[in-house]
Amino acid sequence: MAKILKDGEVNELKLNVDIYNIISNYVSLKKSGSRYIGLCPFHKEKTPSFTVDTKTQLYHCFGCGAGGDVISFIMNIENLSFIDAVEFLAKKVGYNLKFLESNKEIEEDSRKKLFELNELAKKYFNYILFNSKNGIKALNYLKGRKISEDTLKIFEVGYSIDSWDNFTNFAKKRNYDESTIVSVGLGIEKQATTQVRKVYDRFRGRIMFPIKDLIGRTIGFGGRILPSNVNNINNINKINNNFSSISENNNNKKNNAAEIKKPQVKVPISLQKIKTTNIGENIAKYINTPETKLYSKSKNIYGLFEAKSYIVKEDYVLIVEGYMDLIALYDNGIKNVVASLGTALTSDHVKLISRFTKNIVLVFDGDEAGINASIKGIDRLREYNENLDLFHENNIRIKVCTLDKNFDPADFIIAKGKEAFLEKVNNSIDIIDYTLNLILSKYNLNDITDKLRASDELLKFISTLSSSIIQEECIKKIAPKLKLKESMLIEELLRIQIKRKDNKDNSGLYQNENKFSDDYSKFLSKNINPQKKLEIEALSLVINGADYPEFGILNLPLEYFKFNDTSKLFYLLKEKIFNQINLNKNINFPIIISSDDFVDEDVRKLYNYIYFSDKNYSNYKESCREIILNFKKLALSEKIEKIKIFISDAEQKLKEKKEKILSSNEDKEKLNNDINYLENQIDNYYKELINLEKEKFQLENF
Repeated sequence: MAKILKDGEVNELKLNVDIYNIISNYVSLKKSGSRYIGLCPFHKEKTPSFTVDTKTQLYHCFGCGAGGDVISFIMNIENLSFIDAVEFLAKKVGYNLKFLESNKEIEEDSRKKLFELNELAKKYFNYILFNSKNGIKALNYLKGRKISEDTLKIFEVGYSIDSWDNFTNFAKKRNYDESTIVSVGLGIEKQATTQVRKVYDRFRGRIMFPIKDLIGRTIGFGGRILPSNVNNINNINKINNNFSSISENNNNKKNNAAEIKKPQVKVPISLQKIKTTNIGENIAKYINTPETKLYSKSKNIYGLFEAKSYIVKEDYVLIVEGYMDLIALYDNGIKNVVASLGTALTSDHVKLISRFTKNIVLVFDGDEAGINASIKGIDRLREYNENLDLFHENNIRIKVCTLDKNFDPADFIIAKGKEAFLEKVNNSIDIIDYTLNLILSKYNLNDITDKLRASDELLKFISTLSSSIIQEECIKKIAPKLKLKESMLIEELLRIQIKRKDNKDNSGLYQNENKFSDDYSKFLSKNINPQKKLEIEALSLVINGADYPEFGILNLPLEYFKFNDTSKLFYLLKEKIFNQINLNKNINFPIIISSDDFVDEDVRKLYNYIYFSDKNYSNYKESCREIILNFKKLALSEKIEKIKIFISDAEQKLKEKKEKILSSNEDKEKLNNDINYLENQIDNYYKELINLEKEKFQLENF
C-alpha cells in the first residue's frame, strides 16, 4: 500500500540532508570551482562527467544524462521507489518522517509490524548463535567451514533452537500474536488437537540467514539444517533397523528368557514431522520463508544489500545457489556475489541486478555442470532460455562459470584460493554457448540416432531465441559439430518455429529498459536541430533569470516550442515563476525544480542538462532580445511557408476549374463562381504573404 507523506515532509527532509555527504558515500568527488566532480556511478567512464552542486543540491552527468536531487540519486543508485528512497534518507540522517493517517492505516501498521517481527527474529537468532550455549554447535560448524566471525556478523547469521515453539513463545511474550507470526512466515499453523500445538516454529535447529531488501530491512529467512542433526537421524535409522533385525531373530527362539525392549531413541525436534512415522523422511537441507507480503523468491536476491556497492565497482555480479557459497566467497574477498535463493534467475531478478551491472556470471557446481549430470544442468537452464536473447538485446550479458567436479563455490575457494576461483570466472563462457555445448555433450555424435536427437534438442533450444541474428550464429556453431549443412538445419528450424509460433508470447519483456531518449543523445551533438537549440537556449535564460523582470521569453506563445520536452519544461517554468509572483514571493535564480515535480523523464533530463551546462552569454539582455527575434523569425518563416503552400494549392484548383469551363458540360455559372472565389482567395494570400515578408525583413534588419 502506498504511504502518504504529510505536506512539506519531503522538503523538510531535504533541508536535513546534504547531497555531497550522501553522494560521496558512492562516488569519489573532487572540488572543481563551486561544484564537485567525479566518475558517474550509472555508466562506465574514464573522464569525470558527473557533477554535484551543493548550492542547488542537484547532480547531473553529462555522459549519460542521469541527474536530479538527492532523492532521485538514491532511487537510482539503490533501485528504490520514491517513498522507499525517502525513508532510506530519513533513516540515514535520523529524521522522523510524518505520514498522513487514512482508513488504510491499519494495513500499513500491519506491514510495519511484519518488518519489526523479522528484525526481532534476526536479532534473536543472531544472539543465540554468538551468545548462547544452544548455538555452540552451529558456530563451531561455521568456523569449521572456515568462515570468520566478522563475515558472519556482517550477514547477521543466526541459529534457531531445536525446539517446537521456542521462538513463537518468545515473540508472543513481546505482544506478537500467532496470526502475525504465521503471516510473516516464521510460524506454521496447524488445526489444534490434543497432541499438536496450533502454531509451531517453521525454523527449528537450523543456521539462519536473514534475507534483506535493498535498504537493509529483513524480509525473510533461509534456514540450513546442521549436518550433525542429519548424522543423528541416520544413526537413529541404523539403530531402528538393527533392532528390527535382532527382534525378528529372537522372536523365532522359543523360551526367550526376557522380552527384548526397543531402545528409546530421541529424535531431534528439527527432524520431527507432524503425523509422520518415517523418521528422517524428506528432510530439506535448506528451507526458506514462504511467499509473504514482504518476501518473494522470484523478486528478491540474497546478499544484494551487502554486495551492491562491490557489484558497481567490479561491474559484474556472481550468482551462486547457496547461502554458504556466497558467505564463503565474501569471506575470501570476493564480495560482488549474490545467491538466487534456490530458484533460477527470473526477469525480476535480472531487472533488479541490471540497475547495478549489465554483466552476470552464473556459478555452477562442478558436479551439476559436468557431463555425468548434463541433463540436470540443462533442466536448470530451461527457465533462462526464452529470455536469453532479450537479455542480450538490452546489453545484459550472462555467462556461466563451471567449477571442477565435486566442488561447490565454498569448497573450491577454501581449497584452491581466491586467485584460482577468479581464474575460473575469467574463463566463463556465454550462456548460449554453454547450453549448446551441454546439449552436445549428452550425445554420441558418431551414432546416427544420437545425432538426430542432438540436432532436434539443439534446434528446439535455438527456436526459443527470438533474435534471428543469434539463431543464425548458433546454427553456424553447431553445423560443423553435427557435420550437417547449415541450410538443412535452418530448414528444420523454420519448421519447428512455424509449429510453435502460436504459443510464442515473449516480445514485451525489457522493452526500452534503461534506454535514454533520442532527443537527449542529440544535446551534445553539433548537428542538433536549430529549432531545438534555440528552444534550449531560451529555457536556459529563463532558468538562470536573464529573462526577469521583462518576461520577453516567458510571454512567448507555448506553440513556439515545437518539441515535447521543451514545451513541457517551458510550461512548468512559466507556471512556477508566475505562481511565485501571484503569491508576492521573491524569485530565486537559477530556478530549482525538484525531481519529484517531473512527471516526464525526458523533461527532467532536459532540465538537468540545461542547469549544469556552462553559460556562454556575455550580455544576457542582448541574448534574450536575439532569441525572441529568432523565435519570431522562425514563426514568420513557418507562416510564410504555409501561405506559399496555400497559394500553390489554390492556383492548382483555379487551373483545374478554368480547364473544366472550356471542356466540361458542368454548370458554367457554378464554375465561374468557384473561379472568382479562388482568384479572390489567391489575392488575399498574396497580400498576407507580402505583409509577412515585410515583417520578416524588418525583424532581420532590426
